[in-house]
Amino acid sequence: MQEYMDPIMLFVGLILFVFFYDYIGRKKRERDLLLDIKDNFGKVHSNKIKGKFDGIYKRLFGNMTEITYQDLNLNEVIQKMNHMTSRLGLEYFYYNLRNINLDKKELIREQAKRRSYKDKEDILEDIQFKLASIGYFKDDVLGLLDEEVDVDRELEMAAKIFSFSFLYIIISIFLFKRLAFLIAVILFAANTYIYKQFNKKTLGKLNALLKMRNIIFTAEKLTKLKNEVFSEELDEIEGILKEITPLKKTLKSFGFLSGNPEFDWAETYKNIMFLTEARKYSSSQKYFKKFKDDIFRLYFLMGKIDADIGIISIIKAYDAKDATYGEKILGKDLYNPLLKGAVANDLDLSKSILLTGSNASGKSTYLRTCGINAVFALTYGIFFGESFEIKPMIISSAIDISDSLSENLSYFMAESKTIGEMISRNDEQLILLDEIFRGTNTIDRIASATATLKYLAKNNHVVAATHDIELTILLKDLFSNKYFEEKIEEGDIKFDYLLKDGPATSRNAIAILDNLNYPREIIKEAKSLSRELEEK
Repeated sequence: MQEYMDPIMLFVGLILFVFFYDYIGRKKRERDLLLDIKDNFGKVHSNKIKGKFDGIYKRLFGNMTEITYQDLNLNEVIQKMNHMTSRLGLEYFYYNLRNINLDKKELIREQAKRRSYKDKEDILEDIQFKLASIGYFKDDVLGLLDEEVDVDRELEMAAKIFSFSFLYIIISIFLFKRLAFLIAVILFAANTYIYKQFNKKTLGKLNALLKMRNIIFTAEKLTKLKNEVFSEELDEIEGILKEITPLKKTLKSFGFLSGNPEFDWAETYKNIMFLTEARKYSSSQKYFKKFKDDIFRLYFLMGKIDADIGIISIIKAYDAKDATYGEKILGKDLYNPLLKGAVANDLDLSKSILLTGSNASGKSTYLRTCGINAVFALTYGIFFGESFEIKPMIISSAIDISDSLSENLSYFMAESKTIGEMISRNDEQLILLDEIFRGTNTIDRIASATATLKYLAKNNHVVAATHDIELTILLKDLFSNKYFEEKIEEGDIKFDYLLKDGPATSRNAIAILDNLNYPREIIKEAKSLSRELEEK
């Protein structure tokens, strides 16, 4: 009997080792993760992002155009200010930044709710720790709701048969002692093949299924905290979990993937050996179709909770403040949170602004500073500066438009199309423009810019940067003139990036060329022509 027990014990010991390693690794990761969350909460940091994070946005969309999103460097904002701990939170953060909230009461309500949570940091960190178990997975979990995949009946049958491979190996040790090892290798290879075929047939959705399981059971853990924070969201989540009970039962026996390959190898081997996920994929799939809306709502609410906690951390890290909502757009000492040592400037849009100044003096940065603060104020109710009053409205921009080769549009055509869309909107807008109509000749540009800016300023709030000093005279009745300037000291150009009243009176293009050691012949002739053109 002993001759059978030794290989059986060896095999069982190997399986137990996998389980034990998985358990120890998971506990170590949890300890490190909790410490990391506690150390970083409320400090300037960003969690690394891999893959896409537009799952929620693709289903709900928002009222911000792709051009404005790119103009305001919001992708960089997400990369550098990601205080969320799960893909769900990141997806919600992205969606919300692209969906300006025009409901003043809702913005104020969310501000008040967040203020009531900010002193419960330990509970917020605990929630983020639980959400971090979901992690930043690459799989398109929401794709489970959109596509139904047919799995071959033969493959399903094979999964059921080979899910007992562990038992077959034990039996083979008794019946075929010398061949037991070979049988074990063959069975494991067969299980591996079946597992990979399932992933192939389901378009990689087997891992997504495991992630969905993690999301659902993490949500269940969070509902135990509903009396402390996020009661409204967690009450709704609790109701959803009751509704999807049949799916929960199907997923209960599934494994757990952390998203960290260092620890997930043990779980993967367990999945291969017992084929639990492969066996139950089809039965769980029917529930995704049945509970599609409930599952998406659960995903959305989990993301909202994670993002809201991330915003509380961002507020603390960047000393952000609550915006106020009225009929004005008025900011004091607003700054761009993406820039180290950013220079703060005021914003007063009681009258639209025409912004002049030389190259690299700070005009484009000021436009983005206004835009980023307006976006955060009208999505999360916060801003970066001393004070900021704003009226809920759409934010539109044309700051850095590239030629659209795919649509066969020149720069001028692409910009004109974008501004045309602003003109056609009936909603009140905050409009940010940089070098309007720069892609055409001087006379047409000044004439078109004057007429267009007059029209836009009638019912909107415009901040337009330009090099055309003529516009400061043509638009003086509708626009306030503001400018940035530079100083040339000992042949070096220096900027203070401070906004000043009035139109710009200096230019620096020739000085920059001189600074870059262009030939003296070019510099001399350029200065001469500049003086001649000014006189004319």
